[in-house]
Amino acid sequence: KCWKEIDTVLGNKAILRYEDRKKLPFTNAVIHEIQLVSNVAPLGIHHVSITDVQLLGYKIPKDTMIFVNIQSAHHDESQWKFPNEFNPSNFLNEEGDFVEPEAFLAFSAGRRVCLGENLARMELFFFFTSILRNFQLSWPDKSQAPDFTPHVGVSQSPSRFKLLLKCRQPCE
Repeated sequence: KCWKEIDTVLGNKAILRYEDRKKLPFTNAVIHEIQLVSNVAPLGIHHVSITDVQLLGYKIPKDTMIFVNIQSAHHDESQWKFPNEFNPSNFLNEEGDFVEPEAFLAFSAGRRVCLGENLARMELFFFFTSILRNFQLSWPDKSQAPDFTPHVGVSQSPSRFKLLLKCRQPCE
């Protein structure tokens, strides 16, 4: 579906522009869904309470280290249409337009939001769209997809896997 959208919208356009993402709602939704199900930093960056505070009946003393469980937020059944499966419609409204719910925290939130968020979003869009625009992707041995269970720590990363890329048009 991404290939069809990319081909229809971009056609033979020579240069991909960041503004093109607005015309590629499904592709943009897939990029966000990848981040939703495979967040790089599941606990984000720590925060510290600057005063004693009551939150939902809990007392949080001053200078308490606080982590936001981004992994949990990204699988919260009250926030996502499809919290436990890969489904780009988590980021599409009924008309098929891209929407980014507030519960999407891939870059954290608030004053401690990732400083590189805008650059990372551009890189993700250009990299993903350029790969799909130019290559057909498949598993090399025609078998099922590899195990994507992440290695979890301060950050999480996938296990190694092989991917076959074939040029969609004659490669230059």
